Amino acid sequence: MSRASERPISAPKTAAPPAECPHQTDDGAEAARPRTGRPAVDAPGAWPVLGHVVPVLRKPLEFLPALARYGDVVKVRFGGFPVYVIADPDAVRDVLVPGDLDYKRGLCFERLKPGLGEGIATASGDEHRRLRRLLQPVFSRERLVEYSSIMRTAAEEAADSWRDGEVLAADEAMNDLALTALTRSLFKFTATAETAEAIKHGMRLLTHSLLKRIVLPPAWEKVPTPGNLRFTRAMNRMNRSIDEVVTAYREAGEDRGDVLSALLAVRDDDGNGLSDQELHAQVMTLALTGVEAPGATLGWVLYEIGRDPEVAARVHAELDAVLGGRAPQYDDLPALEYLGRVVDEVLRLHTPLLFSRRTLTEVRAGQSTIPADAELIYSPYLLHHDARWFPEPDRFDPDRWLPENAQRIPKGAYIPFAAGAYQCIGKVFAQLELILITAVICSRWELKVVPGTAVREVASALIRPNRLPMTVHRRQPAEHPAAV
Repeated sequence: MSRASERPISAPKTAAPPAECPHQTDDGAEAARPRTGRPAVDAPGAWPVLGHVVPVLRKPLEFLPALARYGDVVKVRFGGFPVYVIADPDAVRDVLVPGDLDYKRGLCFERLKPGLGEGIATASGDEHRRLRRLLQPVFSRERLVEYSSIMRTAAEEAADSWRDGEVLAADEAMNDLALTALTRSLFKFTATAETAEAIKHGMRLLTHSLLKRIVLPPAWEKVPTPGNLRFTRAMNRMNRSIDEVVTAYREAGEDRGDVLSALLAVRDDDGNGLSDQELHAQVMTLALTGVEAPGATLGWVLYEIGRDPEVAARVHAELDAVLGGRAPQYDDLPALEYLGRVVDEVLRLHTPLLFSRRTLTEVRAGQSTIPADAELIYSPYLLHHDARWFPEPDRFDPDRWLPENAQRIPKGAYIPFAAGAYQCIGKVFAQLELILITAVICSRWELKVVPGTAVREVASALIRPNRLPMTVHRRQPAEHPAAV
């Protein structure tokens, strides 16, 4: 991705919001409306032959949010291939809530299959429902308590390795910490340094190249460019490493209190478990969602806390009041209300760029009709930066998520984990990891962005910082913490 795809995080939004913003009622009901709506609006600015490929690749963080001014569904072109961008919360709910009844996964997830295989992140319809039922016990409360202990230990080890006053590359440190937490949660006893590095390298290449793989034609992936060759080697290396771990666990035949043990234990109604191929695909899916995404998000959490003294003071005061200097436990998380709002606001502001669906039949989304077998894109980044739903969208404000404020945000406007039938099955796992690791770090350290550092958003599959040097300062919990 070129530097043209980076955006300064303080850039203001200047586009005026549309005058009319119809919403669904709180229960999701909607006034009666015709089955057929209007055709989707064509986005301006298409290049000859290439369509909108160039603006999408060069300036995605400007191009996608700007589409909302044209309508609830806007048609763009990737070359000659039409893609419908869903740009309104009601239209997004129309797409996501019916889920697998009218839609399958779509282009974004097809491009993930070479790396992930046929797992829950890429499956559609009946197969997705089957896998979701099978995998639900992996994220039971009992299992989450076990995972939280693993995450906390990983965070404590990382925090103990820092020196007072050192400058830390916080983005890389958080990515490494997320990798450690993930590999230990996945396979507690057999994760080697080689396995961890294979996962880290493979998932970084997969996420960093995904936007290009979505926009460019499939034939491009077969061209033996240096990037494509590196991608193939990394996927092969990662696949071998995970297959070795799966084989070792099957041979051991014991529950080790980690995710892979839980995956091996699941059974369907006929008593059948997951095949080796299915196990491999689920591990790959968890690796995708458990390294790059939480690593980038944790970096942003530390950045937003570290650059605002008021936010930092409130986070530290809450941690001191709730924890009193001890390590956070699973049951402490509901009491960390302000920290939870900080995480929610980071997930709004620095959210995934886009996801996809493909229609199985002609559908109605918002006020528009979309034909059968059409490719859709919905962009959390677009929705989360729309001033109609989030006033001053570039301003970091955790109090947006106070109950009295959050209730005014329309359903479908905030979707960091999607919604409906295909909502991320690991949502609670991810939220637990983000809050718990941040609590460990901010209980012990105060991190501040190095003065003069220009931190920019870089768009790939995720929104990550271009760099994040932060100075760490050891802190002691207040003896008499004030109320937050």
